[in-house]
Amino acid sequence: MLYQLDSKEDAARYSEIAIQLMDSYGLPATPDFYRLFYDYVSERDPVVVARLRDVADETPDRFRAAAEAVLTDHYGMERDTQILTATGEAMQDQIRNVVRNVQAAGSDVGAFGNALNGLESGLGVIGDEGRVKSIATQMLVATQQMKTRSEKLEQDLKQSANEISNLQEKLAESRREALTDALTGLSNRAGFDKSLMQHTATAREKKTPLSLVICDIDHFKKFNDTYGHQLGDQVLRLVGSVLSQGLKGRDVPCRYGGEEFALILPETDIKAAARVADLIRQDIAAKRIVRKRTGEEISQVTMSFGVAHFKPDEAPAALIKRADEALYRSKENGRNQVTMEENTEPRLAVAI
Repeated sequence: MLYQLDSKEDAARYSEIAIQLMDSYGLPATPDFYRLFYDYVSERDPVVVARLRDVADETPDRFRAAAEAVLTDHYGMERDTQILTATGEAMQDQIRNVVRNVQAAGSDVGAFGNALNGLESGLGVIGDEGRVKSIATQMLVATQQMKTRSEKLEQDLKQSANEISNLQEKLAESRREALTDALTGLSNRAGFDKSLMQHTATAREKKTPLSLVICDIDHFKKFNDTYGHQLGDQVLRLVGSVLSQGLKGRDVPCRYGGEEFALILPETDIKAAARVADLIRQDIAAKRIVRKRTGEEISQVTMSFGVAHFKPDEAPAALIKRADEALYRSKENGRNQVTMEENTEPRLAVAI
């Protein structure tokens, strides 16, 4: 993630606050924790701001655990993705060069084989005396050997080209996996960050609408505590499937973190985005989770939604904040509903 540099005054102020926070929560003054809290107090990383703000009023132990989790799954993924992307791009450049060389070498070998075939035909009619015939015979043997070697080389080159192409596909797949949540198959937090940056830049440049929906599963912790994490994972997979099926075209469904999800909706105004969210809300509420082993039907699963629209003069963090605030109003007003950001028309759905 790229950041703008803070002024010396702001950097000094943010550093002081970050160090004070680390000390107040009893966290070690390591470079990783310093970066985490600097990003938090400066609000330069919307993911860090959202996750730590959620636990700001919790006990010190829970806050420390949350901070450690962010270091592990957010910054760790970010570093892995950056390394993978940089390495992958360099490898792809080299692979393209090798492929071009291999293809050229293959063409040259084929042309040389054709030339040898022509020479072989010519040698067969040269002269009729002993020495000439002997030379001709030797040349024919050499020619045949060269043809055999050429054919073998061409086969080897073709095999190498295929292997390199397979490597390219595996590398592309690795890059996709680095941005994908393994449980739901949706974009993960790193994928969300990347997609949101790209789509806000496009919306700003082309002056097209863009909406963001943030949603989470109601009472998911209670569900996990009651039914266990295996059924909790089943719920998360179900939600991922419904989100994927409920979106079209360039829309991007993401697992934002834990039981929280996000929908990036390019070329979609806030009213249309709220309608999409409400259709998904109804679909989720209509589903039932069943224990595979016993066939027992589990209680209804519902979700709450917050919707915001992108303003061309704002950073992505501001968009996330407004969608998050709308989500919290949905929860405060009874859950299982869609709430648009303030200063827009009232929410579409109410709690049931």
